[in-house]
Amino acid sequence: MDVADAKAFLVLAEELHFGRAAQRLQMGQPPLSRLIQKLERSVGTDLFKRTSRQVELTVAGQTLIEPARELIAASDRALESVKSTLTGQIGTVSLGFAGASSNAEVAALARQLAIKAPRLRFEVQSSQFADDSLKKVLDKSLDFSIGLWEFLPSELDALHLSDDDVLIAVHKNHPLAKHEHISMRELAQDPWINLPGGYNSALQNRFRNLSLNAGFVPRRNQTVPDSWTVMLLVGVGMGASLTLSSVASSVPADDVKFLKINDPTNTPLPLRLVWRRDSLNPVLQTVIDTAVDLFS
Repeated sequence: MDVADAKAFLVLAEELHFGRAAQRLQMGQPPLSRLIQKLERSVGTDLFKRTSRQVELTVAGQTLIEPARELIAASDRALESVKSTLTGQIGTVSLGFAGASSNAEVAALARQLAIKAPRLRFEVQSSQFADDSLKKVLDKSLDFSIGLWEFLPSELDALHLSDDDVLIAVHKNHPLAKHEHISMRELAQDPWINLPGGYNSALQNRFRNLSLNAGFVPRRNQTVPDSWTVMLLVGVGMGASLTLSSVASSVPADDVKFLKINDPTNTPLPLRLVWRRDSLNPVLQTVIDTAVDLFS
């Protein structure tokens, strides 16, 4: 029994009249009779008892009602799943992000997608550095990434989410901690604690540029794996660090003072959502549209 047979059977079971059932099915009465006869031959028994005055369901016909309904419901679910997939409402999408600088945006996007596309599976992967997740978008291991980058490859499209101010973190008892704004030159003799650099590391590129603008090369530069470790070491007085306003607001650092930098080139860094422009996954558009509504 296929779906068309099941629908015809159920309509006739409801109407118990070939004429009315044929009218509802928008077909002639003889084709409906032939369809029911073919169905009866396939199941090996009569489904309806026919007389000149009435049509009645047999016991076998009554038994077939629920399976016929289940078949139609399964077909409807399958069609809906296909339609939802094509419109980006069902599927799986993966997003990478790098730590504290994008925690708030990732959480906001996940919450909104749960409302807008509840059947969408949203997989989130955290990596230590933005460059790592950017490479995964390029090699198609991830669909999206959120991060701070100086440059983006031509294969990617991007959506600007927010701006992150670049600040200096010092111990609260540092001689300069009483100021709100300082110049990089005033820290020329201080040891520095920074994250690992890289070709596309926005924060470390900014650190190099600001140091050069101030006319010095850091005399000591300790590299640590993440922003939490940076704040821990700054908080015990082991050095200063270039950091972000998002880190200042999300990483506990009671013994750290965050200062603004007197340098006109120290503009905010853009936090962006990126994806491959050649992706054919329709789910991506749902995520992009959601992000546009949320952050634009």
